[in-house]
Amino acid sequence: MDLPNVANFAFVLSKGKNNDFVKKGLFCVTKTVEGTLIGIVEKIILENEYFSNIQTVKDYNDNKLNLIKGMFPSEKFEYGIAIVKCLGIILFKEKQKEISQVKRMLYPAKPGAEVRYCDPKLLKQFLGFSNKEGGLFLGKVKITDLNAYIDINKLFNKHFATLAISGAGKSYLTSVIIEELLLREEDFGTPAIILIDVHGEYLYFKNNDQLKSRVNVQDSSYFQISVPKLSAYSFKKYQEKISAAQVRELARIISEFKEEKKKTSYDLKDIIAYIESSDNINKGTQQALIGWLYDLDRRLLFGSQENPPLENIIKPGNLTIFNLQTETSIVKKQMIVEYLAGRLFSMRKKNKVPPFLMIVEEAHQFCPEQSKSISKAIIETIAREGRKFMACLNLVSQRPKKLSTTALSQCNSKLILKISNPYDLKHLMESDEALTRSYGEMISSLAVGELLIVGNAVNYPVFIEVRQRMEDTPTSTSLLDACSRWWKIHENIE
Repeated sequence: MDLPNVANFAFVLSKGKNNDFVKKGLFCVTKTVEGTLIGIVEKIILENEYFSNIQTVKDYNDNKLNLIKGMFPSEKFEYGIAIVKCLGIILFKEKQKEISQVKRMLYPAKPGAEVRYCDPKLLKQFLGFSNKEGGLFLGKVKITDLNAYIDINKLFNKHFATLAISGAGKSYLTSVIIEELLLREEDFGTPAIILIDVHGEYLYFKNNDQLKSRVNVQDSSYFQISVPKLSAYSFKKYQEKISAAQVRELARIISEFKEEKKKTSYDLKDIIAYIESSDNINKGTQQALIGWLYDLDRRLLFGSQENPPLENIIKPGNLTIFNLQTETSIVKKQMIVEYLAGRLFSMRKKNKVPPFLMIVEEAHQFCPEQSKSISKAIIETIAREGRKFMACLNLVSQRPKKLSTTALSQCNSKLILKISNPYDLKHLMESDEALTRSYGEMISSLAVGELLIVGNAVNYPVFIEVRQRMEDTPTSTSLLDACSRWWKIHENIE
């Protein structure tokens, strides 16, 4: 075995009951000539000198030679070897137990040196966890009892993505994050939370006695885009077939309409009627604009006033859920998200709304990599520029490969649950150098509720067992239960 070196070292597991706690993923420390070395167990090998010869194994298991098992206690020849990946040399402040620096290892660990479990207080510092006031309690670090308080500033300020296959616990984890934010004391400081709920998975928050006073649900059936707040160029985002020349003509028409009618409150029907009655518009342009605007009006999204009034409902420490559960048109959902994101970002830059976290479920629908989307441009803009204005973004997706590379690359932290699609795994590993092949193998075998955090939120990638949320409401129904319920309902009708 070509160890130790500056990348790895190995140690023999001591015999005894404490040996059971040495598992893959355990953080450990040892003394070196450079200082305290911290590492993580990557592999455990069990060997037995007695069974090093194949013939010995055959004889041992031969029924005719069962006496050998009593004569030779083979378990005494068994020993374990742990292979440890070296993470760095820890330097401490003088006369203090606080870490001052973690530097790259330049000299191998000394053979025969004692290897110990990493002290929880030291591990907390090394991983970059926060205290209760500045952190979100997501669960416990695997193989330890260390509570994982993820630093809010590190996680939110540079955006983050929550990625996993369907059913691996994305929504559950998002619920835990929201709970942590809603339960924070006001003195600690908490951003406003805006949640794009595509499937109605988070409506249970409104039934939670402890949290419901901070929860505001807005149904998409009553959502309305304020036409007076839109410029002529905004209409091209919602109707891309409008040409540049037609947009310029529409800008002139709207300007004349406002000046002539002296109106500050109007809707699309008012603009359409004005275009129809106007004589100084090219007939071709006139008919095209009427057609495009009628098409938008049929979406039942555009009105004379904004509903809900965003400036009034976005409050720090409160959750606003935009429920898109009943919407079947992906284009209409993208329009809603585009308007929400654009208006909120604009108001945030003018300091008209508090710092906010915008959580976008099914983000690959609203900000895809290859296909067109009305909401893609504004999400990418917030991903690039939102950090400067404390407009934070959380993209939740089950298909990382289909999510915009521009947006995903700006998510400096990634919360990864189980991902089994090889194309998604390859895409993730190519987008983050911290995700090695070894991590890729572990991600594909994670159990439900097991999480890997990598990126700006932590100093080193760490696996966490997500804590149980306050109200463990079932997020899914089995096929047989759904069939049974449907049958009972329709049998009674008949």
